[in-house]
Amino acid sequence: MPQTRERWCLVSGEPLERWCEAASRLVLAARLNKFFPDPFGVADTLRFMAPSLRAGIYDGVVLDRSSGMPRLKDVVAVHADRANAPEFLREAEARRTGTPRFTAKLDYYRKLVGVELPALHRIDIRLRRVHPDRKAASFEVVFDRFDAAEDVWVRYTLLLEQTDRSWGGGALLERSGDYTKQTAAFRALMEKYAQDDSEITFLLLGKHEGLRVEEVVRGRIGPFWSPACPPPSGWFPPDPAGCFVLHCPLDRASVGMEADHDQDPFSDLYKEFLSNDSRPLVEEVAARLGYRVHKERKFAATPQAAPLLQKRLAEAKTPSVVYTA
Repeated sequence: MPQTRERWCLVSGEPLERWCEAASRLVLAARLNKFFPDPFGVADTLRFMAPSLRAGIYDGVVLDRSSGMPRLKDVVAVHADRANAPEFLREAEARRTGTPRFTAKLDYYRKLVGVELPALHRIDIRLRRVHPDRKAASFEVVFDRFDAAEDVWVRYTLLLEQTDRSWGGGALLERSGDYTKQTAAFRALMEKYAQDDSEITFLLLGKHEGLRVEEVVRGRIGPFWSPACPPPSGWFPPDPAGCFVLHCPLDRASVGMEADHDQDPFSDLYKEFLSNDSRPLVEEVAARLGYRVHKERKFAATPQAAPLLQKRLAEAKTPSVVYTA
């Protein structure tokens, strides 16, 4: 497989076909709940990168070696094609014949127009309840995006309470009856603070005046181990043919838990990275905000990769679920 820069790996032909088939299948096999990005849309995005669906249109797909997932440019290309498909098909009706490339493109767009892809960037807000006694309102915020820094799909789900604007409070979220409207200030806040794990987002939002954070959950689809972007030594058998492993990590910072639990073999609690001087300060803020952190990670793996993966997870003494497909 040809390579570009050290971080990137260009995959094409039959290796890409196998990669797309395995990636889309394992996303659906992972049994993802509401705290993860839409698995059906992500699976369709990956499926439509396969040469069998767009042969003669693209040379291949560039994978990020650190995540094993496509770079943003290749994900955007599928979204752009989906957006342009209806117009292309209308114009194609006036042409009786075309080049082989045009015919391949026509077939690709006909199939692509039948799917709905997940938004590359979207914030949805729902009013949960109003608290007249506290002059506040509670909201659920769902923030979906393709994280261009890590090249993975990510969803943040937040439960927030804000001083209600109808009583003269803050202006991050606006309420009118049962409808909620996000402000430019709130969108900027999410862009700024939802960049890392749930605990950091909780800490940053928790210091914002007029805002009380109840919970932050971050779910990711990726990394993805494959023969093209293999794992660290010891996680694949000597012959990696047919070995694919999808990681689906979930981390949660919530006031509804009594203790910290780190059940993720590939991640540590944020406080573990702090210096001896910084840790007491962060622990003081965490105690004042009243949250605890839970981390876990589920996997979906092919039969060739699952046995060694399960063995290594058992050695790490982390109770992770592995789905085989």
